[in-house]
Amino acid sequence: MSLVDELLRAKTEEDVKDAYIKALGLKGVFKGLVDIQTPEIWFEAKESPTPPLLMFAQLLTYVRAARLRGEAIPGFLCVIDREKAALMATDHAIPILEDKTIIWPKSGSKADKTLAAAIAPYVESHYVLYEIEDYEVEFIKATKDAIREGRIIRTQITPDNLRQVFDRWVEMVGVELGVTSEADYAVLFFADIMHDGENAAMTNLPARLLYDGEKPVFLLHGETYDLASERGYYNFWKIYHRPPEKEYRHYLLERRDSLLPIDDQKFKGAYYTPLHIVDKAYDQLTATLGENWQSKYIVWDMCAGVGNLEAKHSNLRNVYMSTLDKEDVTIMRSNPAFAGAEIFQYDYLNDDITDFGEIDYSITDKVPQSLRDAIAAAREGKKGAKPILVLINPPYAEAMNVENTSQGGAKAGLKSGVSKTRISAGMEHLGYAARELFVQFLHRIMSELPRSKLAMFSTLKYVNAPNFALFREQWTAEYLDGFVVHSKAFDGLKGNFPIGFLIWNLAATRPAKSVGTIAVDKAGDFVAQHIFYREPLRLPLAEWIVRPRSNRTPALPLKNAIEPTSSTKDVRGRWWADGAIGSMIVFGNDLQHASTTGLLASGYGNAGAFFVTKENLWQAGIVFSVRRLIKPTWLNDRDQFLQPSKSLTDAFKSDCLVWMLFNGSNLTAGADGLEWNDRTWSLTNHFIPFTESEVGANARFESDFMVRYMDGMHFSPEAQAVLDEGRKLWAKYHATSFPKRIREDLKLNRADAGWYQIRRALEAYGDTELTDFDPFKAAYAALSDKLRPMVFELGFLPE
Repeated sequence: MSLVDELLRAKTEEDVKDAYIKALGLKGVFKGLVDIQTPEIWFEAKESPTPPLLMFAQLLTYVRAARLRGEAIPGFLCVIDREKAALMATDHAIPILEDKTIIWPKSGSKADKTLAAAIAPYVESHYVLYEIEDYEVEFIKATKDAIREGRIIRTQITPDNLRQVFDRWVEMVGVELGVTSEADYAVLFFADIMHDGENAAMTNLPARLLYDGEKPVFLLHGETYDLASERGYYNFWKIYHRPPEKEYRHYLLERRDSLLPIDDQKFKGAYYTPLHIVDKAYDQLTATLGENWQSKYIVWDMCAGVGNLEAKHSNLRNVYMSTLDKEDVTIMRSNPAFAGAEIFQYDYLNDDITDFGEIDYSITDKVPQSLRDAIAAAREGKKGAKPILVLINPPYAEAMNVENTSQGGAKAGLKSGVSKTRISAGMEHLGYAARELFVQFLHRIMSELPRSKLAMFSTLKYVNAPNFALFREQWTAEYLDGFVVHSKAFDGLKGNFPIGFLIWNLAATRPAKSVGTIAVDKAGDFVAQHIFYREPLRLPLAEWIVRPRSNRTPALPLKNAIEPTSSTKDVRGRWWADGAIGSMIVFGNDLQHASTTGLLASGYGNAGAFFVTKENLWQAGIVFSVRRLIKPTWLNDRDQFLQPSKSLTDAFKSDCLVWMLFNGSNLTAGADGLEWNDRTWSLTNHFIPFTESEVGANARFESDFMVRYMDGMHFSPEAQAVLDEGRKLWAKYHATSFPKRIREDLKLNRADAGWYQIRRALEAYGDTELTDFDPFKAAYAALSDKLRPMVFELGFLPE
């Protein structure tokens, strides 16, 4: 797990310390007044983000005290928190320690902003600041090198990191120059990196770097450019080393035209991977595969579209990009950002596949010979063969719906309107999953590139969807690492769900029981951690209740509380069941479908509905509550509801019953005169928790089932408060004379009106006489707050 991931999981300062100790591989560690001590380096750590100067003030207080005691002090000092780290050679701090004008506190814990301001002139220009999210690799390397060699070693600029270094230079330096043409950034960037701070390492460059005293000034086309702010410039060059090594310089200059600022619009179209998310993907690849992965791996993107995934790649001579449409090939070949890459037209789901499902490149001769040789060498495990990384964002749609392919991936290896592909012909044994285009890509990749690494953007269906179980029996790759991002980051995708960028090792047979990821929002910012389980930890909640069988007594199929379904065709809820008092809608077993949960007084045409009886009412209340208490989000919407892992108390059961009875999706009602299928129907409401006298009803309730059922129950203070406030609203309803319009709209023609009718009638009557719902809402919110964490504690959803 990367340092970023460890810090995201950290809950205490000790967790932060341990994360850094692990990431840096520190030896001989001692924790005391100085948070982390080794002979070579001392650390001051904070759990929450803290200004570096304030942390250095505290650390230097300890250093000064140790020096006065004649103790050995380390060669390096570092301050750390969950977001950043700053590294400094101790030599730079010596003048501060000898400055007698500075008033030092008696203990490090007393170090404050005044001391931080006093030390700022001495240290601010000497420490190197690393934002861990962006510079984890650079920080770890610099710190390890400092410990090993006794000096801070800056990160080299190489062909592998050129694109990302350039993008960061633009963010930290280029934007401060006030250039009018963004195309000039690349020219100015090379003038900067080909300079050691005193002399130019290469001459005859279009732009020059000069110095006005210590201030850098750029000269281009006879114009001078000054930095509006120098802070980013100096911090940038504390992280990176310049000039690049001689062996790289001419190659880097050849790549200059590829460093034109990337215009997102250039890549947008029907299939688009946002570039800020691509940047996250490259950071993930570096953390997972190592900082030199771009030079170590042959990369093949077989659904490249117009090349979004390769926009951040710096070593394109190792990259192969294929796509279905010739127009996209033309676009990519004309883009200088992809100079050096091998680009070709290829239909990955149809080309070079024999009638027996085997791969034969001679059928089309489209695959470059160099890529064929690399694939063969990798399959045979030849000594010196470069490993292959498949880097893709395939389409997410089903083959039969290809004309509505989701716009999150590159163009598919499938022509519009074609429901079958050649690769799918051998996938019948995989059931439903075989219809998914991205699964068809995986099926060929497993066969063609069995020793490769795979880094893929896709939905999480192949990880945990129930109808992908057959595919998962074959998907035995080792999970390495990854993240998930909100689907809204991808233009054109409908819905709210996670898109994963997961990295797999196909050569290892280690089926992952779970996939742990960090989650980022559509802007790419961290929001949470989340685990996706390959198989449910327990049986699904949908199978928890024994569903009563229907009898031959006709029932009224409802499409909401009091409105019969409009059609008589294919109605699944036309029959009743012995002892039934209502029915519950429970379509689906995941959070995505939780909002469909509802309670009705009669039948419903939903295949997932079940009849509620006296015997299963306690379970119905729990299922209803569990499914509605947790709000579905883009991140949890595929999480499966599970049967409980712990025993359930009577208090929990009664709390859930009350929560269900007063929920907005309790659609039970009492009404006469409902017309359906050439017949007049009535609804009897069995879900009234009060007697007629308690609420001042002027007529008898046909059913007193709920009062009898609740007799003798003990209710928690939170549930009792809901009952008390609900009773007041019920009483107000029965004390109110509603106008004809409200009576007719809500079918208020019986005494046993349901909670749906009562609250809607009081709300509608608010134009004339306002009803104060606030006390009830407060009581209901308190009960909700009590129950919500118990959904996880009792195992109905995984933590």
